[in-house]
Amino acid sequence: MVDYEKALKKAKKLKPNIDSCTEYEDAFMFSSHADDFSIGGDGPVVILKDSGRAINRVDYLDDFSGKVIKDLFAI
Repeated sequence: MVDYEKALKKAKKLKPNIDSCTEYEDAFMFSSHADDFSIGGDGPVVILKDSGRAINRVDYLDDFSGKVIKDLFAI
């Protein structure tokens, strides 16, 4: 099981400008508000809690269905 700190460390290697996170029952989704103004480009990084595997948001939304636990900002 991957906790928040381990997930954040892995996500920052893939997306250094992270400034927010949504915690789901089965994953952490890390994103950057700078991406809100981008067409294309980098999307959120999702770290699965059970394996620590990193996937993109579309794969997460297609294949998993965790409930939102909380939103975190200014990471």
